[in-house]
Amino acid sequence: MPPRTRRFSSGLSGGLLCLALAFGALLAPRIAASQGPLFVSDEPALPPGARALPPPQAPAFEGEAPLTGPEVQAASAILVDAATGTVIWEKNAHERRPNASTTKIMTATLMIESGRLDDVVTFSDRARATDYANLNAKPGEKFRMRELLYAVMMRSSNDSCVAVAEHLAGSPWRFALQMTQKAQEIGAVNTNFVTTNGLYHPQHYSTAYDLALMARYAMRYPEFNDAARTQSRKISRSLNWKDTLLKNHNKFLARYEGADGVKTGYVSQSGRCLVASATRLEEGRPWRLVTVVLNSADHYGDSARMMNWGRKNFQPVFFAQRGEQLGLASVQGGASSKVPLVAAQDLVAIVRRDSGHNREREVHARREFQAPVGQDQVGGRVVAMLNGRPVAQVDLVAAQPVRQVWMAGMAPWTGWSMLVFTLVLGPRYARAFAKSARRRRRRLAARRRSPGGGREGLG
Repeated sequence: MPPRTRRFSSGLSGGLLCLALAFGALLAPRIAASQGPLFVSDEPALPPGARALPPPQAPAFEGEAPLTGPEVQAASAILVDAATGTVIWEKNAHERRPNASTTKIMTATLMIESGRLDDVVTFSDRARATDYANLNAKPGEKFRMRELLYAVMMRSSNDSCVAVAEHLAGSPWRFALQMTQKAQEIGAVNTNFVTTNGLYHPQHYSTAYDLALMARYAMRYPEFNDAARTQSRKISRSLNWKDTLLKNHNKFLARYEGADGVKTGYVSQSGRCLVASATRLEEGRPWRLVTVVLNSADHYGDSARMMNWGRKNFQPVFFAQRGEQLGLASVQGGASSKVPLVAAQDLVAIVRRDSGHNREREVHARREFQAPVGQDQVGGRVVAMLNGRPVAQVDLVAAQPVRQVWMAGMAPWTGWSMLVFTLVLGPRYARAFAKSARRRRRRLAARRRSPGGGREGLG
């Protein structure tokens, strides 16, 4: 390599080295800062009691006269708000009881969550031999699982439950185990499933509260809601073409205004059971209530009376709408210097209509993010307050992502200092580095020319 080329190469290497050192010194504080506290708030942290614990109860305040509950004949019953899970009224709601075909709420949930509603399910002899097998399948008959979802929820098809369980889990008992595990995951701790369809077994049980919990969980799926509220539907069959019309066993759908679910149930050991839901407008917003009655002599009447009582005496109060901007956080090192903070979901509290409480909301917002910021990244919370007491809360989240920009937010003097270091000191260190490299090459060449030190001395 010619001497000039070597000097230029050495100078360039030295300059790049200096530039890298400058960037390292500049970025080190920023990297360290990014490891700082995740949450910074101007407000003091909420006490643990501020978070709603299951099951949330409709708040009662000093001075309020107690309400006389609805007339309910069921052995166990509960009335809850579908959105928040707030318990408005209950009767023996945590008492374990046989729950019959209300079991199929969880069966349908796992069918949907399998993601295999377009699978083709073949009815085995075992499925066809199920007690009260009302789908009347012929040997080897095939169905789309989506069609069986409607058969399970509308006709309460016991044989469909067995066929689906064999298809998804290999056997009914394995599927029933998965149902129990799912129930436990969502908080239904007093539930145990032995059968997939609710046929009686002494160790098969649930509670009114658990069934409300499972119904609310299932309602997040549009497929479930559609099957639960449909009153009649024709399905496609591969063999028995004469039996294609399904009619919903749940007569509550036709008898109560706004009814949109959910599931009936009956075996002699359980008595009449019903998980019901209905949606009506409240101040222009949909308000959905869920009732559960177990072992009732008048399951439709009990459900209607509970819902009427709940709507007469209680109301939802909206403190914040999903997507409503409630804060603005700064962003360090981002393409944008600010990011809006919005409510992750509607903030609603269920209160008595005659309460006249002082209603306000408290916003506990994060002041600053370190880029990058992900969309929906949590940045605080908004708390619903009634008479100075927290009754509900939802998260505040980033409304949009903010990508990271390394040079963003640097002080002007920092950039100028780096430029001076590179232009003034960089060449000096580069020349020193190149000069040192030339000296090393000269010494090496001298050793090679000396007797016995180079190629000439080799034998």
